[in-house]
Amino acid sequence: MILTLSCPDRTGIVAKVSTLLFESGANILDAQQFDDVETGRFFMRVVFDPGGADQAALAEAVEGLAKALSMQWVLRDPTQRRRVMILAS
Repeated sequence: MILTLSCPDRTGIVAKVSTLLFESGANILDAQQFDDVETGRFFMRVVFDPGGADQAALAEAVEGLAKALSMQWVLRDPTQRRRVMILAS
């Protein structure tokens, strides 16, 4: 699974997200984050193996965290193909 999120920057976001995934039984495979100092926003992308985690329960837990952090998020299955357009000149 891939979780992408953005929210106003503050301390503890990485800890809260990783704790949520750990408590759900997921294993983080890759994590990337970026702070945009001009806008004060935090961006994160986490690739993880959900293990035996119930995806509906996981999404509900993320929604609870999202409300607390004013976070926009997307949780998606990496096996679902995405449409991409590449432009070159």
